[in-house]
Amino acid sequence: MNLRLRAERGRIAALAILAVLIALVWLGPISAYVDLVGSAADDIARQTALLHRYQVLATVPRAEPGGPSAGAQAMLVEASETQAAALLQERVKNAATASKVQIQTVQVLRSENFANATRIGVRMRGSGDSASLGRLLFDIESERPVLYPDNLQILVRPGTASAETLDFQLDISGFVAGGAS
Repeated sequence: MNLRLRAERGRIAALAILAVLIALVWLGPISAYVDLVGSAADDIARQTALLHRYQVLATVPRAEPGGPSAGAQAMLVEASETQAAALLQERVKNAATASKVQIQTVQVLRSENFANATRIGVRMRGSGDSASLGRLLFDIESERPVLYPDNLQILVRPGTASAETLDFQLDISGFVAGGAS
């Protein structure tokens, strides 16, 4: 009986040691591998969303130059200047939200009249990392109707070089049909 009890204790001790070894292996390289796979899956999801966005942009039919829909795609809605400026502000805010950029201010700029159109513009001040700023510029440039980014000024916040936080100012313009005759 004594021999049997010793053998049973030996098995229990061996199982306990095996459980401890499995726990150590799980906490070490296996958990690191699981984290790596999880972050890779997130990267793949982001890249898939970007690919889908590019595919949608590639399938948008291009208007013939001078065709009836060319002006409609290039111009903001035909409305008063204040309504067009409000629409432009809303589009800029939506693009900034989608790009994960923090907006400090959006200021409406003075409109300029041309022969066939009026330029409506806003000046946006915001902050974010370089990837967010890149996404914002892409969203603005691929917007329909056409929006024109201009006068981009970028400043790196002092003391935050590791976080790559950028403060920037950007003018964004759109055109409304009808101008000074």
